[in-house]
Amino acid sequence: MVLALALSGCTLLHGGDDRVPKPARTSSATGPDADPTADPTVQAASLNPPTMRPGTLLTETDLTSPSGRTTIHVRVVVGDHGTFTTELSGYRSTEAQAMTLEFRRTVPSPGDGFDVEYGQVQWQAGAQPPASSPLDGVGARPDFLRSVVLVPTLVTDADGDIADQHDWTGHVLAVAPLTWHVPSPYPDLQVTIGAARPGAYGIVSALGTRTHDYLVAHGDDQITVAKRFGITVPELRWMNPDMQVAPNGWLTEGDHLNLDPTGR
Repeated sequence: MVLALALSGCTLLHGGDDRVPKPARTSSATGPDADPTADPTVQAASLNPPTMRPGTLLTETDLTSPSGRTTIHVRVVVGDHGTFTTELSGYRSTEAQAMTLEFRRTVPSPGDGFDVEYGQVQWQAGAQPPASSPLDGVGARPDFLRSVVLVPTLVTDADGDIADQHDWTGHVLAVAPLTWHVPSPYPDLQVTIGAARPGAYGIVSALGTRTHDYLVAHGDDQITVAKRFGITVPELRWMNPDMQVAPNGWLTEGDHLNLDPTGR
């Protein structure tokens, strides 16, 4: 994929830097009386990429601890209505320990601690994990997740005290990188860096591994931000599966959005 940049005033794909009417906003729009249907185009827009066929296998791996004493087979398949399901089988462990399986955006090492998790599945000591569990909170494409891990679960008693804690409890016991079989819905996606405007006043800069990062400003909305960069709302959401959007389409001030299709 190619990230194409253009100076303000240029146009590339989906309307680019066209003039946008100033959105009607009042000081009460962010208060308790805010009207979530103030912008009907938000509800009318197709917000996500096309769904995939139910039953499609997206990734599959064996998750095994370095000692080999704990192992489990993990699959992720497409469910109904754009959902995803984690399928678990072949769990075996010599450790009498409650376990947590979770997906992460990074690939940690055994012994690492807490990180942002997705699709968490838990089961008690001596029990088998559920055969399937929803993989929620991953948007329309879960392939931004880089690994699946096993973490011995911190268990508390009735008084809230930690019970039967081992040195490895709460730390990564096993990790497996993920290889996804998910075709990009936008293989030719290009981004134009357009001029700031009402509803898209944020700042564009490089941040970490992202060649172009967008810092959301107060009052930015997803439709106007997408239009500023010459893309559609589904393309913006695909590049940012964690993007927080209010019911009326407004974005969260201070959030960072990825504008690099290769840096998703």
